Amino acid sequence: MDIKRTALRNLKNTYCRLKISPHHGVGVFAIRDIPKNFNPFKGLKRQKWAEISIDDLKHLEKDVIKMIDDFYVIEKNGKIEVNEDGLNGMNISFFFNDSKTPNVKRVKGGHEVITLRKIKKNKELTLAYSTFDYKYN
Repeated sequence: MDIKRTALRNLKNTYCRLKISPHHGVGVFAIRDIPKNFNPFKGLKRQKWAEISIDDLKHLEKDVIKMIDDFYVIEKNGKIEVNEDGLNGMNISFFFNDSKTPNVKRVKGGHEVITLRKIKKNKELTLAYSTFDYKYN
């Protein structure tokens, strides 16, 4: 498939945007109704992931380490799964806010999401961080 056709298909499959969230900072919002059991990021390229340890970060700036803590899960054992492009390769799916009543859940090892129920246009998509990050239990 050529790049133009792929780009047009992916534009057609756009369901979300970033907006200011009443919950916290920026969040992911539906720009149209999204059905239940649906991946709102259909067409997003699969990223390659690597496991690193907290010790691997010692040489990084403090602000970069803070961002890693904000956007990735640091496991109890100090391991972190990081996408190949690092923080510069973040897409819209990195911006879910936490909720006790989420409308999205992680699937396929946490690298994709599906909706738990129909999400109406202009509603925020949220995850329960406690389902994958021990810091939120």
